[in-house]
Amino acid sequence: METGGKPNLPTPFIAFLYRICNNIQSATMKNVVGYLALFVFIGLANGQEVITVTNGETDGRWGPLETCPSGSRAISYQTQNEIDAPVVDDSAMNTLVLFCDDPLQTNLTSTPGYTGNWQNVQNCPFGAYMKSFQLLVSPAGNTTDNTAVNNIRFMCSNDRDISGIGNREGYWGEYSAECPEGICGLETRVRPDGGLLVDNTALNDVRFTCCAAAEF
Repeated sequence: METGGKPNLPTPFIAFLYRICNNIQSATMKNVVGYLALFVFIGLANGQEVITVTNGETDGRWGPLETCPSGSRAISYQTQNEIDAPVVDDSAMNTLVLFCDDPLQTNLTSTPGYTGNWQNVQNCPFGAYMKSFQLLVSPAGNTTDNTAVNNIRFMCSNDRDISGIGNREGYWGEYSAECPEGICGLETRVRPDGGLLVDNTALNDVRFTCCAAAEF
């Protein structure tokens, strides 16, 4: 993760690619490996790291990456939750929306869920931006009604965390790594609605792309 100034590049990985390149006889394959190493270098140099946590669930497919306009970053968020339905299948947190600080207040959703009530928007303090996150997850098999992601909280750049009401089941995992220049991209993993005879879990995991340092 970049911490300011020059990026902290994955030297062992680059060295590994270099050794492979030296052992390849085909000039074409050498070029392929060389370009791969170059893309890794450029991506990290531009600050395009992806932050994740380890306690997300695995049902569903990853949605498209959505990003804030160049020069802007995420400063607030809103969730859609099916709040503690005691009689029917509870899918808990369904949708996550990030709001960017560009003039149009662009919002990012990736893949939306399919049910629940919209909770209050949670904002970083004025001048601050979101830099890391933490998930409250009920793991598969933890209860008779699996719900996957129940809540999320973010750490702002002034070291204040923000979180909404959300659902209450499960366990908080560790905070992710930090994005030094803030969060600029969102991908969500959502299990589609399977109907009345399926244990629906909706949002299963999220990951975020860091802003490029060159944009700020």
